[in-house]
Parts: sequence; C-alpha cells; structure tokens
Amino acid sequence: MSIFNIKNLQCIRRDNILFQGLNFDLEQGGLLQIDGVNGSGKSSLLQMCVGLIQASEGSINWNGVNIKESRYQFQSDMTYFGHSNGVKAELTARENMKVMHALSGDKSDIDYSSILKQIGLAGLEDVLLSRMSAGQKRRVGLSRIFMTQSKLWLLDEPFNALDKNGKKIIEQLIVKHCTAGGMVIFATHQTMEIDGYPLQHIHLGNET
Repeated sequence: MSIFNIKNLQCIRRDNILFQGLNFDLEQGGLLQIDGVNGSGKSSLLQMCVGLIQASEGSINWNGVNIKESRYQFQSDMTYFGHSNGVKAELTARENMKVMHALSGDKSDIDYSSILKQIGLAGLEDVLLSRMSAGQKRRVGLSRIFMTQSKLWLLDEPFNALDKNGKKIIEQLIVKHCTAGGMVIFATHQTMEIDGYPLQHIHLGNET
C-alpha cells in the first residue's frame, strides 16, 4: 500500500494548464525524481505536495488521508527544502543549524559537527557563512533535512551550486534515508548518478 500518493492532479497558472491528470504512488523507501523544462510546473508540484498551494483538481494523500484533513500529522512527518538556502550570512554554520533545528520543532539532541562531517563540511562549524562558497552555503542549508525525524523529504533543486563531489555526497545521503525506510521526492534537471537503487521518474512539460 502506498504511503504518499496523488490522484488526478491538475495545476493551472495564469490561465495555462501546466499539467493535468497526474498520478503517482510512493511506498516506504520510495525515491522519485521530477524533471522538465523551466516553467513546466516542477516547483508548483512540490509546493502542492507540501500543501503550500492548492491544486486546481485532484487530491494529495498521506497514509490514505487527504493532507488537507491531516495537516498537523503530515507537517510533522515531512520536511521541505526549496530554492532558498534559508541561512543567514552573518551567522556561523553551527549557529545557522541551531536556528534551523529550533524552527523545525524537533526536540532531540543534535550533534551539529557530525552532520557537517556527513555533508563534507568537517571543521567549518564556526566559520561565518559570508566566508563560504555558494556550494558550501547550499550544504549548510541542506543540513536541516538531516536534523529531523521526517519520513518524507521534498527537495526543490537540492543540487544547485554543488560541485560534483558535493552532489555525490547529497545523493548518497538521500539513498541512505530511503534505504532506512524514508521517502524522497525531488525536482532536478541534473542527471542522477545513483546505481543499484530504484528511481521513479516523472517528466513534466513537452520539450521542443
């Protein structure tokens, strides 16, 4: 039985139908990539899945219940990471992580240094983000998904600004989350380098 699914989803923006009749199911351990040309509705689809915007038609369900009817439970079970890193340049990596952790509502103890090591930023705990590269800032922003117990991750272009090594690190951590029973839906135009793990795929829009 699927844990997360959408049924007959339609998205209309500025009187244009970006997509319609969209269906998919995601089971425990599921990994789903959304791609398509700019303006095809990738970000809109993710925002609908999160509940930030409403679909023109269709339903989005979590554990068999529409997310409109189980908003609190759904919000506590998922983490969304959008285009913005959501970090402050005047704070250090550790300080930013403390803020993100507090805002998540998670009460567990967090080893910030361990997470930074996992994402390839060992030893940079006390470095101001204003002194970091764009890729390093992106990784600090992404650290929020590793500071919660969320089952479902929804990620919008998570590999932006990352070099090849940074992308590989995040890919491996995404697969690790799914292998442990989590689920990930992500939008990216980049080619994934995931071997040995099943990857579902949705393409939006028509390329000319």
